Amino acid sequence: MTVSSESAAFESGPYHELEVLRIVEETDDARSIVLNIPEALRELYTYEAGQFLTFRITVDDHPLVRCYSLASCPETESEHKVTVKRVDEGRASNWFHDVLKAGDRLQVMKPAGNFCLADRGTPIVLFAGGSGITPVISLAKTALAKTDRSLLLVYANRDAKSVIFDQELRELEARYGERVQLVHRHDDRDGFLEVEAARSWVTKFAREADFYVCGPGPYMDVVERALESEGVTADRIFIERFVSPEIEALDQKAPHAESDAGARVIIRLDGAETEVIVGDGETILEAAHRAGLDAPCACLEGYCGACVAQVESGRVEMRVNDGGVDEDQAREGWVLTCQGELRSAKAKIVYPDPD
Repeated sequence: MTVSSESAAFESGPYHELEVLRIVEETDDARSIVLNIPEALRELYTYEAGQFLTFRITVDDHPLVRCYSLASCPETESEHKVTVKRVDEGRASNWFHDVLKAGDRLQVMKPAGNFCLADRGTPIVLFAGGSGITPVISLAKTALAKTDRSLLLVYANRDAKSVIFDQELRELEARYGERVQLVHRHDDRDGFLEVEAARSWVTKFAREADFYVCGPGPYMDVVERALESEGVTADRIFIERFVSPEIEALDQKAPHAESDAGARVIIRLDGAETEVIVGDGETILEAAHRAGLDAPCACLEGYCGACVAQVESGRVEMRVNDGGVDEDQAREGWVLTCQGELRSAKAKIVYPDPD
């Protein structure tokens, strides 16, 4: 990440150039990218199952930042593998599918994320929908390799052809036998998952298991309602939400009316300065997107560091900082704009210049 000379010490999540070793076509619309981690970066790119990598790419002269979960197992696999599912009109996912090839080099941040295994000996119940299987299979492989925990995986897809990692899942069943129970749900055969069906798998483990959920919003809503109805406590529920920054930006374009009232922030991005009115309860990133600025973002939850910017004047407070910036960087004025709210009438923030 290139930053201004006076803030060159910022290192919350520098991008390193990594080579694409190979690409694996998992399904018609999902492919895995296997990365080569040089020996000098091995320690920096050490990860836990369930974490993700943040990528910075350029599409049609526009820098884009996206997070993709690691599907590999840190306990048994030496290579780092992420999986990307093609999204209709998704600028980044289509680039990964149509342009990227083996031998190319990518700008990648170190692993981040909190969707990780709790250090317990209880059973594990995993609910995955579509590409939500990517962090989930990493959790499953790691739990089976390093613990004696049993697991149930409920995996929903449109149809049999949409199942990502089908062969890997079969191999896990064969290798670990009774410790693994795999339930496939296909919308074309079984219909969309409903609360009662989800409850049938929750009930058996409601008082003892840890539950991990990742998938499309409607699927996750159903599972969460089932967990709530069975009284599963929050400390045993782990949620990973995939959010498309493109969809998020569209949703945020007009939540607040423009007026002369409200705080104002000058945003310096890609060498240009824009004054934006920030609505009540609105983050800097939301205000930037509403104003039509292509401000970088990825996880939207305060831990990947992709949306970082430096406060030059004024006061900004973060709702959440889950590791995106450390204490030293925060003292230097770095904030996560997806979590940053203005606490002064005026402010100026500066995004790092792209390479």
